[in-house]
Amino acid sequence: MGSDVVAKASAKGLSLSAKILIALLLGVATGLFFGERVAFLEVGGDAFIRLLQMTVLPYVVLSLITGLGGLTVADAKALLFKVGSILIVLWILALSVVVLMPLSFPNWESASFFSTSLVTEAAPIDFLGLYIPSNPFHALANNVIPSVVVFSIFLGVALIGTDRKQALLDSLERWREPWPGSLTSWSR
Repeated sequence: MGSDVVAKASAKGLSLSAKILIALLLGVATGLFFGERVAFLEVGGDAFIRLLQMTVLPYVVLSLITGLGGLTVADAKALLFKVGSILIVLWILALSVVVLMPLSFPNWESASFFSTSLVTEAAPIDFLGLYIPSNPFHALANNVIPSVVVFSIFLGVALIGTDRKQALLDSLERWREPWPGSLTSWSR
């Protein structure tokens, strides 16, 4: 039944995003209606997600490096001003929500509940290691997304003022472009 729906979607010439949405809805319906009987499909789903992760992270790295590295100094300043102003507005909104959210709930002074989080101590988060990689290859291999993004941004910004950067950017751009026969070229 599911393959008939996908085949009809292909015949109608639906866009790639419509096909993905149909497949997503079919997957949710399969999980809801068949439950544990289709648990063997989990291996295929996990493999598919890992394959997507394997391709997305290098694409993000190359896109950030080539996108930022290809800017001129004037374009970089304009981008910094625009992104900085948007970031400040988002910070103000987030802090406003954090300050106002406790005011929206009533004050409950009684009712003490037991929680295991009171007994066990949570492991501290290393924010410095999360955002600033000492080894970017380790961060790439272990999918530490924030540190990979920060590294890529810094590398792209460092290329802005570099002379003779075009050869490097051209070769990185070739790596980033979809190859013939890839999923991106199929959807066109």
